[in-house]
Amino acid sequence: MTKGGSMIKKIAGIVLGLCLVTSYAFSVTGSVIIPIQGAKLTGGFITAGAQIDAGDRAWKVLFATDSTESVVYMMKLPTDYSSAPVMKIQYAMASATTNKVDWEVEVMAVADGEQIDADSFDSVNEVTGGTTVPGTAGFVDTISIPLTNFDSGAANEWIAFRINRDHDDGDDTAMGDGELLSLTFQYTTS
Repeated sequence: MTKGGSMIKKIAGIVLGLCLVTSYAFSVTGSVIIPIQGAKLTGGFITAGAQIDAGDRAWKVLFATDSTESVVYMMKLPTDYSSAPVMKIQYAMASATTNKVDWEVEVMAVADGEQIDADSFDSVNEVTGGTTVPGTAGFVDTISIPLTNFDSGAANEWIAFRINRDHDDGDDTAMGDGELLSLTFQYTTS
């Protein structure tokens, strides 16, 4: 020990510093993989439904090039949901090798005591300007769409995601079916 106990003070300061570091909270990204097979293809929330291809290979939801088609996926928001929702869409094109596709995500959140059968989706979320398709048909691409229009969704609420291919948008110029392969909902945990 040094004169006046300064070494003990230095050691105590290091220990105190370590305690402060370990007390910080870190945000974590949560993920929910949404099964493609769980798509709602018809009903009140859908004007024109896409089609499921459950053929010999990967499951796909097929979105035509000549009409705006939709599917809806429903779930309960995780109990640890806090903020920063993003939908990751993995897709391929059946035949297109050039131009762009316009994927959209709409969100409807329903809290306890609210009406579930009313069509009350928030405004569209999309990649502005569309997404350039892979240069080879059947090749996979993944895009992230921040869900800035989230209908005030909160942890434990029932939620619906309507996925659209907006064929008549100027940003959707690729020909042939868009093939939805997987969806992952990501968020910051509480």
